[in-house]
Amino acid sequence: MSENTPRSPYEPRPGGPTPPPAGGPAPGPVNLPVNPPSGGPSQPPAYGGPAVPYGTQPSSPFRVGEALSFGWNRFKANWLFWVLFVLLTFAVSAIFSSGSIGDVQEQINASSDPEAMAELAADMSGASSLLQLIGSLVVAVLQALGINAALREVSGEKASWGTLFKVNSYGMIILAALLLAAASFVGALLCGLGLIAVAIFAVFTYHNVVDKGMNAWAAFTSSFALVGKNFGAVFLLELALLGINVVGALLCGLGLFVTIPLSVLAMAYAYRRLTGGPVVAA
Repeated sequence: MSENTPRSPYEPRPGGPTPPPAGGPAPGPVNLPVNPPSGGPSQPPAYGGPAVPYGTQPSSPFRVGEALSFGWNRFKANWLFWVLFVLLTFAVSAIFSSGSIGDVQEQINASSDPEAMAELAADMSGASSLLQLIGSLVVAVLQALGINAALREVSGEKASWGTLFKVNSYGMIILAALLLAAASFVGALLCGLGLIAVAIFAVFTYHNVVDKGMNAWAAFTSSFALVGKNFGAVFLLELALLGINVVGALLCGLGLFVTIPLSVLAMAYAYRRLTGGPVVAA
């Protein structure tokens, strides 16, 4: 090709890019993937995961009616699971208390023999104490499992039997139960005032163990600190739930199948609001 021969506008020129044709823009270059720089933005969270890490959301106060309304709505959406869970708790409690009923029957049968009566009383004392201890620990574990289910509901997950038993540490739950029992015993010796204080301020102990994986002592003291900082809202909610459960018990006990789950869900909601944890829209 001679030097004066015109070139095709699409023919590449050495040393520079291809100019566009006179009648319009040239076809754009093929965009090749470019690796992002190492300091670029991270990938978005997986589907269904929280938008921000736990605890980074600001904590906020709550109203009693708001907590009760949230608990009622979540109960209605998953009422069969919660009714069966309460039934399981009642059944376990009845199993461990049936031994005491049998002991009373044996005591009545042996009442005519003083020596047999004394021997039976000694055996009953040890066996009943051990049975009551085991029963109280089992019920405490069930209580923590119920809190685990409630926290999942507050996060937006529907509680189920498959996730009910997925907790961080059963051993730490048992240690927390023993710590609460010891604190309640000491509180009962202080004219009962200490027992009331434990009931009010230690209400979030199992929440801290299940939700944050704290050890028993840290969970216990953190609950006291959290309630102390938000005493008004927490105390009013506890009073409201106490009244609701009293009404539920008066209805031949059948109302407890509704009021107990409502209480657990409302307290889990309050806990998450006060600690800045994930809370699904009501």
